[in-house]
Amino acid sequence: MDEKWCEELPFSDIYRHLPAVLPAISASLGAPCPTALYKSPEECRERLDLPRAASCLFVFVDGLGYFNLLKNLGHAPFLRSKRSFFRSSPFFSCFPTTTAAAICSMGTGTCPGLTSVFGYTQINPFTGRLSQMISFRNAPNPKEVQKEPTLFSLLTSKGKKVATVGEKKFDSSPLTLAALDGSQYFVEKDPMASAKTAGTLTFDFDLTYFYISSVDKAGHKFGCESGEWKAALEEADMEIREAFEASKKGTLLVICADHGMVERKKVFDFSSLPKSLTRGVKLVAGEQRDVMLYLEEGEDAREKALEWENYFKGWAMAFDKQEAIERGVFGPLSAESGSYLGDVIVCFRGEALLDGVGGKEIEMPGVHGSWTEAEARIPLIAVLK
Repeated sequence: MDEKWCEELPFSDIYRHLPAVLPAISASLGAPCPTALYKSPEECRERLDLPRAASCLFVFVDGLGYFNLLKNLGHAPFLRSKRSFFRSSPFFSCFPTTTAAAICSMGTGTCPGLTSVFGYTQINPFTGRLSQMISFRNAPNPKEVQKEPTLFSLLTSKGKKVATVGEKKFDSSPLTLAALDGSQYFVEKDPMASAKTAGTLTFDFDLTYFYISSVDKAGHKFGCESGEWKAALEEADMEIREAFEASKKGTLLVICADHGMVERKKVFDFSSLPKSLTRGVKLVAGEQRDVMLYLEEGEDAREKALEWENYFKGWAMAFDKQEAIERGVFGPLSAESGSYLGDVIVCFRGEALLDGVGGKEIEMPGVHGSWTEAEARIPLIAVLK
């Protein structure tokens, strides 16, 4: 098991986690927006050591984990030149370390326990069917699932102008509505044009959010140790440089990510699991490295968690819903979010995964979702131009 398990529990210090970023930025912009998790945006700003600024360019690089970046800084000359601006204390994503959960938590300044978005797939409690939470396929309306106000909408209500630069397919997508509603959306013909637009928008907008997906895509398709991943990092680095150079003087550049990534090396096949493990399980959701089990009525969740953990002999850690709530793994839970959360959560250690989750085999060299340091730790860079 090469990848080290992250010893710090999710949300053990809420100021060292991804959802603190936008509340801190709101305070930097002079329009502090409290959230259900962060009552004092000014404290967020101070804890993250963000300076005050007239405008902010917030670059979000999907899949760029702290250690993934650190190992490959030679392929990111612009980010390497800003290394002294990396936050000195460790900074973490939320749990699970997956895009839907992380973006909803980041966009609302809260946590999965309040957004009701717990993974790539989860139960639709109204139908009992599996929902896919990137596209919200078979899910309730995004606003029915995720009821926390977004920071973009809160900033807009305070008179601040907010822009988003992203891919056309994400404009008004369900996940965008759930996590990032409230900004004016801009689409360009190619990545470098998008980068330049993101920078120039800082002259007219108080906050510009620039989303880069290429690093995550390369990691999933080729692996996060591949030449293709390094090439994607080089391209992302050039896009960030372009955006920064096009931005106005006095702009605060903030760079962050939703999760890191590991290479799949140890694979368990769901279809080969003993029937005793799946007996009493009505639905399997989550993803390959963070599996959620929904149990039949009357099943003992703690017993089932121990059964799964014992079977994988150190390759996985399992806990039941009640233990997760008590330990604050997902942050505080709303009254409604518990109906979306699995009865048992199985987190894989090292570089292991369970293939065939939800009846679907996914051959991806690069994976994430669990709580190893490679997945959980993310970069946070803040530079005032």
